[in-house]
Amino acid sequence: MIRLQPYQRQQDARGSFLGITQDSWHEVNLVSTAAGAVRGNHFHRHTREMFCILSGQVTIDLEDVRTSARSTFEAGPGALFVVEPFERHTFSARTDCTWLNFLSHPFDAADPDFHQHHAGTVVDTDSGGHAHATKVAP
Repeated sequence: MIRLQPYQRQQDARGSFLGITQDSWHEVNLVSTAAGAVRGNHFHRHTREMFCILSGQVTIDLEDVRTSARSTFEAGPGALFVVEPFERHTFSARTDCTWLNFLSHPFDAADPDFHQHHAGTVVDTDSGGHAHATKVAP
């Protein structure tokens, strides 16, 4: 996970401007999450995701599924960060939250890049919604 800083911030009598990114992203989503809800708990093999928290407070749990390295951090309005491939990410909303989600690859229902990791086993879901388990090295 990489924490980012806005490339530009401005504020005056009219309001404020926050420069989020100058990178290219292929898909952008607006996500609203109710307090107490959990999202994610998956990783991607190919897709990078950037998040910009717009409102609310969220706890983010990360695990590199290749090394089992774990980290947790709190994020609030203005937080910017990138989740890299093979980082399992779980978002727990402490309050009602809204964030922007940027993807390096657009979602493809025929080949979804969503994977679960459970105790040394990767569970992939195919386009038909069928789960396939594969053992991975510890």
